[in-house]
Amino acid sequence: MGQRETKGWRGCLWRSMEQRRSVGQEKPGSKSVGQEGSMGASMGQGDSAGGEGSPLQVQVQVREGRALAVLGWWELLRGLLVFALCSHPRLQQDPEAFLRASRRVLGAHLWRALLSVSLWGQFAVGRSPAAVQELGQRLRARGLRPLLALPIEGEGPDGEGEAWFEQNCGAALECVGLAAASGPEPAMQLKVTALLSQRLCEKISLRLAEPDGVGLNPEEVAAMLGGQVPELTWLSPAENEHLGRGLRRLEEVAQAAVSQDVQVLVDAEMSHLNPALTCLTWGLMWRHNRAGPRARIWHTWQAYLRDTEAHLGAHLAQVGRAGLSCGVKLVRGAYLAQEQGRARARGCPSPTWDTPEETSASYERCLRLLLAALARPRSRLSLMVATHNEGSALAALRGLSRVPPGSVCFGQLQGMGEHLSLALGAGGFPVYKSVALGPPEVTIPYLARRAAENRGALGGARRERELMWAELRRRLRPWA
Repeated sequence: MGQRETKGWRGCLWRSMEQRRSVGQEKPGSKSVGQEGSMGASMGQGDSAGGEGSPLQVQVQVREGRALAVLGWWELLRGLLVFALCSHPRLQQDPEAFLRASRRVLGAHLWRALLSVSLWGQFAVGRSPAAVQELGQRLRARGLRPLLALPIEGEGPDGEGEAWFEQNCGAALECVGLAAASGPEPAMQLKVTALLSQRLCEKISLRLAEPDGVGLNPEEVAAMLGGQVPELTWLSPAENEHLGRGLRRLEEVAQAAVSQDVQVLVDAEMSHLNPALTCLTWGLMWRHNRAGPRARIWHTWQAYLRDTEAHLGAHLAQVGRAGLSCGVKLVRGAYLAQEQGRARARGCPSPTWDTPEETSASYERCLRLLLAALARPRSRLSLMVATHNEGSALAALRGLSRVPPGSVCFGQLQGMGEHLSLALGAGGFPVYKSVALGPPEVTIPYLARRAAENRGALGGARRERELMWAELRRRLRPWA
């Protein structure tokens, strides 16, 4: 898509408030930012330093929050309501208990109805094709793209065993189909522990950490993904059987995604599980990231872990030697409280950095490492800068002039960081909004866990609330 096809509506965003009200009101079927090209296409990297869609203009829009003008009245008011609710001490301290208590008091029907117009409506979408299509159209009209996230992880209800993982596999395949129908450049998130036992992942990780290692390499994992029966001597027959079934489920989802051109971003989880998750993702990459210029399977790296920078550098070198396309989603990390609590219980140092400032510094170092790798000749790396931190996003923007067009995109959670997402999207930079997929009964517990893990992001979203209030005042007093 030509860089200037959306110049008119983007120009409106930079001008008067009356014109900004019309942003994103394209006629059905018209093209909008980010609807064509590879993941990270239409980067706007050819713009002049201060022109429309330039990093400087995006920085101005982010600082002033003017891109929020595209939000409808109800979206703006719901956002203010939800952020006020998320700042409530009881919800921050134990969100799952708060939600359970509210369901008992309100009753299931009223509880569900209220969530649908508040928390669930802000952060999630139902699993019906019509709901996902409507969300995709609304996001794409604003220069954004949906990133469907399956909100399933852990061991599941006691006693369900393989049946629970098989059910999750069906949900993942459904997610692939919904993503494929959501528009160009579809993508989805997937947690390995939705398809494979968390306990088995921990056992594999412990084995990988031993000095002699476990002897697993990408080719061997790829062979097992392709149907070779696992016969690992350090696993029991039942564990080998479950590993084989779990790998079959992973491969089934990956094949479905590749066949429908859906990119799969495999999530990182707790640090004691990550070695196994990285190993298994390596196998998926080995099978599916050889052909073509772009990655089909992506891996997630968490900057709040102390060893991420070293492991990321080694990973990039290994992928380069193997001749694979590589997709990296760089995040800060979502399990801070659990990581630190687990370390205290075991009497060992925390694997995470101690302060937000150290985590931000780690994120910036990893970002520089990735941008340098992207700038190398014949690079097959793709990067998602997944952050709500304005400084990190703007730092990435400043580095885009040195990397191939179409190699970098941005990511934020649906319902959060809207001022940042909309400003980037209006500037022509591809942005994915991660949205939990499913009904309130499934997504709300998942979102509650994310809220507990991200108290600083939700409860401390003071700047985002201030920008929303400023936008509300501009609408109520347009003459000011």
